[in-house]
Amino acid sequence: PEASATPNVKHARGWRLDDQSKDEIIAVARGVGRRAASPVCTTCTENQGGHLDNGFHAGMLATVVTPSDDSNPAIISVSRVEPSSQAEPFCGVNGAGNTGLEPSVPTSLITSSGSNFGSAARVHGALMLIGWGTLLPSGVLVAKLYRHRPDGWWFKIHRPCQIIGLLCVITGFIIALTNFDVFSSKSGISYIHGSLGATVMTLGMFQPLNAFIRPHVHKDEPKELKRIIWEFVHKGSGYGACLLAVVTVSIGTTLLPDVNDQRAYQMAYGIGSGSILLSLVAFSFCDKSKYKDSAPVDHMNPLIGGQS
Repeated sequence: PEASATPNVKHARGWRLDDQSKDEIIAVARGVGRRAASPVCTTCTENQGGHLDNGFHAGMLATVVTPSDDSNPAIISVSRVEPSSQAEPFCGVNGAGNTGLEPSVPTSLITSSGSNFGSAARVHGALMLIGWGTLLPSGVLVAKLYRHRPDGWWFKIHRPCQIIGLLCVITGFIIALTNFDVFSSKSGISYIHGSLGATVMTLGMFQPLNAFIRPHVHKDEPKELKRIIWEFVHKGSGYGACLLAVVTVSIGTTLLPDVNDQRAYQMAYGIGSGSILLSLVAFSFCDKSKYKDSAPVDHMNPLIGGQS
């Protein structure tokens, strides 16, 4: 992997390999290793020349799948391995190690500094900011604070906010699962972010499922126990997911490869999303006073045929 030419991009002098990359590099090393070396190499296959007695060097074309954090180097996934040779050494003269010369790497392994990881991280972050940062909590606030409006207005806003928001975060979750590997290390801030994110997504995807099985309450009838339990589970899961998402998104903004991106996403979350949510809360007080002296509101929801 190469450090980008863009300033403030995280990079490192050490990397961890994912399991598949480890196996691939070991196979290459055994292929160039000579069985008759001293000491004898009992695992060498010699299927890539079998010319090397010791000092294996190789160039790798790889992608960062998990960024580094305070505790662990980044994890990379290797897509190509090119072993060093006497004709084209990678490290010093004839692979002799640190000679003060710059490593010579075949141009076939040198690519532009563009990062698929960086692009995926930015798209993932944007989708989660839109979904968990804005749309889903907005829908929750509307359901909580705007039931005073007639004709089930709150539900007409709540449902599209939750549907669009959930589509955004599911897409962002799929991007994370297919591009990042945060669970290999079992520790570090990336692992914590991934674990919290999986928990939040589980709660989020559970919400529309339990909405389908909600017990209806009809006008002028008391709530049954099963409805009370359902409301506790549905509302509790929603509030819990949104609160946990605040921590998860906040941690996620610190994991972007570019420091400038980190600041931009933190400002978008803190100022942008925060302003929208606070505005919804503040406006609800004025809105309630507007409807205070109006006729009693019929809480029957015309869209779902049951009481809210």
